[in-house]
Amino acid sequence: MSRIDRFSRRTLLKGLGMGPALLPMLEAEQAHAACAGASGPKRTFIVVWPDGMIAKTASTWATSGAGYAASTLPIHMASLEPFRSDMILMDGLDYDFIKDSPNPSRGEVSGHACFQGMLTGAFYQSFGSSTAYDVGGGISVDQYLGNSLKAGGYKGIPTLNLQAWSRSTARLSYVAAGQPVLPNYDPFNVFSTVFAGVKPTTVVTPPSTMMGTPTPAPMTTVDKTMLMRKSILDSVVKDLTRFSASVGTGDRARIDSHLTLVRGIETNLQSILNPGTGTGAGGSGGSGSVVVTQPSSGACGPPALGATITGAALKQSANFPAITKMMIDITVGAFAADATRVVVLQLGDQANPDIVLTELGFADNGVQDGNTGGVNAIHSIAHRNGAEKVKVDTWFMEKVAYALGQLKGVTDGAKTLLDNTAFLALNNMRTGIHEYVGVPAILAGRGDYFSLGRSLALTGTRNNNVLCSLTAAMGFPTPTFGEAQYGGELAALKG
Repeated sequence: MSRIDRFSRRTLLKGLGMGPALLPMLEAEQAHAACAGASGPKRTFIVVWPDGMIAKTASTWATSGAGYAASTLPIHMASLEPFRSDMILMDGLDYDFIKDSPNPSRGEVSGHACFQGMLTGAFYQSFGSSTAYDVGGGISVDQYLGNSLKAGGYKGIPTLNLQAWSRSTARLSYVAAGQPVLPNYDPFNVFSTVFAGVKPTTVVTPPSTMMGTPTPAPMTTVDKTMLMRKSILDSVVKDLTRFSASVGTGDRARIDSHLTLVRGIETNLQSILNPGTGTGAGGSGGSGSVVVTQPSSGACGPPALGATITGAALKQSANFPAITKMMIDITVGAFAADATRVVVLQLGDQANPDIVLTELGFADNGVQDGNTGGVNAIHSIAHRNGAEKVKVDTWFMEKVAYALGQLKGVTDGAKTLLDNTAFLALNNMRTGIHEYVGVPAILAGRGDYFSLGRSLALTGTRNNNVLCSLTAAMGFPTPTFGEAQYGGELAALKG
């Protein structure tokens, strides 16, 4: 055993107050060495947004079946063309749990109302006075996977629950029935959590009425602690250099590789400490968004964040695009570092009545469309279901394409992060008129489990079946997920 193997990497991390991405994966802990050339672990990345993936009168879904290979993707899906062979496009998920849930209060049964059960597949514990106050009735798939990873000895963050903000209290993730997980909508706080070891409390037990808006725990931003951590990194570089002279050839190579990574972290921290070079949030070119700076070797490392967004600005519609990109890039960095293996990214809430995509030319003018929200917000546009919605749907598909491109661009063992990640994009309805049946979805990655490069027209398929497939793809199969009456894994995903 080499000398450095006698030191516990995680003990040292704890002592330094650093996150799991900091120190190299030496022979003593190579099981987690996704960034040191070992076979990459399995991961899951779920992205959810509301109001449908197509417009009822102005767009269609992709050609299914044998015609898919020779077809052209619909214009709003054109950004996904480079990933045609990496995806399964699904047309026809049914959220049957919403109509079958006991509903003595006669709560709304619609696509909006599906939100809290999209990842649980369970009957609701209760329906509220509006879809914001419905309460999920079981554990969500992300929490199931996180619990399974932890039980199997995984030492990273079991799950990350992220959000680009909107006002609703509707939640996707549940620890158990009636126990939602509060997503973190501050990318700088998430950055600190993932790459500096500060783990917030995210589980929220709602009051019995679920009528109030939960108050998030105080969220820190990049501040003086970054200066302290940069100082610690300076010491780590010196210690790693000293250790490299005392270990074997294999460990020395890993240390040299990791020195490059640590210096990259220093550079990224410096860019955060001095954000003056950022171009600001918003704008049609995505200015102010994250630039991923992976080391040239493809090793793990945190992204460099752009201009700081804090406080009330986190809840401003103009920053929704920048925060969306930040959350995607942090997810990719966290996966590359093996800091987490399961991420849920909630792009708004069950309707997005406040989110105006000004970078698409829509004016955030404060004009309201009855109880639908802003007249130019995503929800109201979805109700009109025409050319404007195609523009919005195109924007969301471009975010999916961006996420797939970032994952595919990072080497992970002998493959890429996308190869080792099951990516699932879900929506709570088909178009903007609240249908909870026949809903499209996108699955990408994990080609060693799923049969990719296809477009499937589904019938009688529930979201439960896809969730069950995710558990199997992650190595934690369960016969059913959510309500057992809806059956198990969707065999069609495997060919």
